[in-house]
Amino acid sequence: MFPVLIVEDNVFFSEALHAALHSRFPFLTLAKAASVQDALSRIASMRPDLIFMDVNLPDGNGLALTRRIRAAGIKATVVVLSVHDLPEYRDEAIYCGADHFFGKGSIDLDAIFGIVDSMLVSRRRALIVSGEEIFQEQMCAFLSRTLPGMLVARAATWDEAFHIADTLKPHLVLLRSEAAVESERRFCEIMHARCPGGEMKVVRVGDIGPDGTWICPADYCVATSAAFSQEMAAIINSLEAARPTNCSFEPRASVVFPSVSGGAQTRRGEPSLPVSPGVDISVPK
Repeated sequence: MFPVLIVEDNVFFSEALHAALHSRFPFLTLAKAASVQDALSRIASMRPDLIFMDVNLPDGNGLALTRRIRAAGIKATVVVLSVHDLPEYRDEAIYCGADHFFGKGSIDLDAIFGIVDSMLVSRRRALIVSGEEIFQEQMCAFLSRTLPGMLVARAATWDEAFHIADTLKPHLVLLRSEAAVESERRFCEIMHARCPGGEMKVVRVGDIGPDGTWICPADYCVATSAAFSQEMAAIINSLEAARPTNCSFEPRASVVFPSVSGGAQTRRGEPSLPVSPGVDISVPK
């Protein structure tokens, strides 16, 4: 999974950003929050890797929320979005723990997409290709146990798999199919052409024929037998041995937000963390 949270109370802007991200990265797990309290709940439950943060929210401000999640030890990349594209707002966002700042009036989608791309490079990535939902669930659970930090995407059709592969660039593709061997071989060739560099491996998961043999069109073929887990673990271990050192597999810790006392008050009287002096972040949109 690669969960992304959009914290924004402007419905039009939130929907537009959501649509743009989904179109470019269909494998992202996208969620929206329209208030500080909703965002806190979402962050605790989904533990996002990436957060798009509006500044002014109905029950507080996004900069104070950014400081709060940093105080909780959350390492998610935070992108602050504001209608006030001013140096003092940019400086304040970075001071509060944001990684990036964009003015809404001149937002560059290519720059937003570049942030996601740079984050994907640091993760191991897998793609499960099967029309069987049960198989997808089983493989997701297996990969999550084997490599807790792996990003796992799913595709029900080959066309969908090709579309996802263009941006995901998976290291591992698990294919379960009833197609002819030549069709599966062509699928593997197309996948390798879309993901050059030799890092990606296609594993065909299936049943052995009645005669006890099969023709393997992929890099590996694994039977759905009692030895499946051991064979898959061996394949993953071989990939791990060759992985770049910048790939991350850190499991996510549970989120505990620190209690906040004193400081600035939100619009509904709930306490929030103070921000540094010199910038008024309570101006209306």
